Amino acid sequence: MTHQIYTATGCARCRITKRYMQENDISYEEFDFKADGREAFSQFYRSHRKEIFRDKDGVEFPVFTDGRAICQGVSVIVGYLIGGGDLSGFIGRSALHGEWIDGFDISGGHPDHTDKFLRVLTFLKQNSLKIQVTTDGRNASVLEAVYDKKLADRVLMEVRGTAALYKSLVGVAIDEDELKQSVALTARFEDYRFSTTIAPMTREDGTLAYLAPEVVGDTAKLIEEATGSKKHPYQLKAFDPQKATDEKLKSIEPLPPGAMFKYRTSARRYMVMAEIQKNT
Repeated sequence: MTHQIYTATGCARCRITKRYMQENDISYEEFDFKADGREAFSQFYRSHRKEIFRDKDGVEFPVFTDGRAICQGVSVIVGYLIGGGDLSGFIGRSALHGEWIDGFDISGGHPDHTDKFLRVLTFLKQNSLKIQVTTDGRNASVLEAVYDKKLADRVLMEVRGTAALYKSLVGVAIDEDELKQSVALTARFEDYRFSTTIAPMTREDGTLAYLAPEVVGDTAKLIEEATGSKKHPYQLKAFDPQKATDEKLKSIEPLPPGAMFKYRTSARRYMVMAEIQKNT
């Protein structure tokens, strides 16, 4: 099998990716976009334009292919080399640059593949990258393993609502004990933050409605009960219908100006540091 990696001169994450391949005796052919490999990558990009991420700053390197799959970014590539497609739920594209790397969703993968996931995080940590992970409470056992092995430098936990509402909000049910376990684990990390998005959900009659302020209060209360403290960083986020992936949710009107203050008031009964996230 031929492995090809497209890199860019001076790209630290390209060096880390190649280091993994070298340490694991994975042969590859390299094409440096900023040197002799420019034309080779241009041809490859033209043939696979839809599969390669590009933003206003250009293409993210490294880009890897084994002829069956195209992977982009050090964590995605290493994850693929370790687990094939098994880790696709755990690992996605990183939006952070420099020494920080993200795109790791504790709740997105299958716990049967925890060991492979931990191998990816371990390798990245060994190469001086700071890791940010996200969770919504599912897969508490995976978060516990990450904590025990000190593999995350920052944890962002999106507490969707009370456990009873997860099925309606996420499409997957969660046990309240597991949700509280993830909350308690998150608060153990040195750098962490809780958040709740004031999201719409489908009522029994089929109509859409935003979470009520009282529900956000109950969610904040759950965090207090799980941790024994009212003092945690807790952000309340307004839902943006235009960014929804579900077409049905795009039809709902945004919350009116000033509505978020009611949610903050309700949350602060239990989380005194609750704040409204500013639009960026």
